[in-house]
Amino acid sequence: MAVKKYDFIIIGGGHQGLAVGAYLAKAGMKTLILERRNEMGGGLSTEEVTLPGFYHNLHSNFHGMIPLMPQYNDLELEKVGVRYYHPEANLGMPLKDGRCLVLYVDEIKSYESIAQFSKKDADAYADFKSKVTEHTDAMLRYIYSPPTHESIQNTRKILTNLMGEEVFKISAYDWVKSYFENPHVQALALFHMSIAGYDITQKGLAHPGIGYLAFATNWQLCRGGSHFLAHAVGGVFVRHGGDLVENSPVKEIILEGKRAVGVKTQDGKSYFADKAVISAIDLHQTFLDFIPEKALDADFRRKVQNLVYGRGDSLFGIHLALKNPPKYTSAKFNPDIDTTFNLNIGYETPEDVLEHFEETNRNELPKHPRLNVSVNTLFDPTQAPKGFHTGLMWQFAPYEIGDAGSEKWDEIKNDFAEKCIAVWREYAPNMDADNILAVYPYTPHDIGQKMVNMRRGGFHALSLTPEQFDDNRPLPELANFRTPFEGLYLAGSSQHCHGGIVGSPSYNALQVIGRDFGFLDKMPIGNKFWETA
Repeated sequence: MAVKKYDFIIIGGGHQGLAVGAYLAKAGMKTLILERRNEMGGGLSTEEVTLPGFYHNLHSNFHGMIPLMPQYNDLELEKVGVRYYHPEANLGMPLKDGRCLVLYVDEIKSYESIAQFSKKDADAYADFKSKVTEHTDAMLRYIYSPPTHESIQNTRKILTNLMGEEVFKISAYDWVKSYFENPHVQALALFHMSIAGYDITQKGLAHPGIGYLAFATNWQLCRGGSHFLAHAVGGVFVRHGGDLVENSPVKEIILEGKRAVGVKTQDGKSYFADKAVISAIDLHQTFLDFIPEKALDADFRRKVQNLVYGRGDSLFGIHLALKNPPKYTSAKFNPDIDTTFNLNIGYETPEDVLEHFEETNRNELPKHPRLNVSVNTLFDPTQAPKGFHTGLMWQFAPYEIGDAGSEKWDEIKNDFAEKCIAVWREYAPNMDADNILAVYPYTPHDIGQKMVNMRRGGFHALSLTPEQFDDNRPLPELANFRTPFEGLYLAGSSQHCHGGIVGSPSYNALQVIGRDFGFLDKMPIGNKFWETA
């Protein structure tokens, strides 16, 4: 039987792999995507885990880079039905004292809301947003360009001029404490920064948090569930001639000397690529599982083994089927809190944030659950039966609990879920047993088992630490998306700038691959961020 050959083979059908494939297929490249699971999309996952008809986004819910993400426009996703809701009351926190703080898409409303707590902080936030908005293009160039010494230094220069040199030495926690005065404003800013999935207490990492705060009210919700975005991108890939094979876990990357020429799957099939193999999955699988040990330099292998996963980006999730949405006691202060999209429950002061991260870093279960919550059906009623609602609770949590390991989650997840629900009920009394129809706890251990690319439950596929950031991500010798093996490239969330539904690793990998093979000009790329001055 004749062996089928491709120009490119992509390992992994998550959103990064799908995006790479869609661009290559549209450029006329014969491309194959091999996906381990029986559904493409990876973290763009929407499932009926509580009751029939209730749809829950298990891994990715809040999308903060739409429509700035290049793939959104380059792949013309709106033409194939992708729609997003951008709730006006976008980010907020109810307080136990009956007040609440809400940030809006409308900057004037945000100013007025913050001013109820601190006029000084309202001025500081408005000044911050004004300054960073002027540099949005520069931030996008940084995000959507392969990291180089020049690009990083340009970004550092901009941030130094805006915020001073200290932002590269201190933590996000330290910066927020120095920039705002009111503890509730500080807590909301830190909560938003922490959603980026990195440790806001780590020295030297204030600058990504500052960049993240620039997009504080751009949280959006994909209509029909996050999986709809994956299906749309995958549809573009298939319609332009791409081959997508699901239920095909890779066993081995086929090498000829130091060149990658294809892959072998666990069912014994072999596929070959004339140009390159592209790994859109984590580095442990790529180098330690799929490449023979004898083919790897011992020092390089050790470096890959020592990479850090699941620090600051490991989540415990609780998904609820509800009769009614929560009604907050603080709605008397501002009724918009009842329809705010992305909510912080329990981080009322910066010390609350600090305590939570310190507990997590010690592999301790938080004594006081502190939550990120949302009710998607307030904005997209298609995600539940008519008249009903879904609830989402996330909180950062350790992958391993003490010395017991990650399996301990199986014993405690139901009880801990009830503790989390009880915290939500302190702010919204109607979140009681009569209102909750079903509960589905989803632990860091569960995530790591189901989504093997999210090692140790970390949604970035590689933690954001100072040693694994900028042109060190994931390692200095891998930061340019090339590998020690000719014809093997990296396009997964382990690459610059990070995971989440940002799309930069795949977009940046495409630039390198397109240049190396001389067809960058054939790709359907609109705004070429890396070419702008």
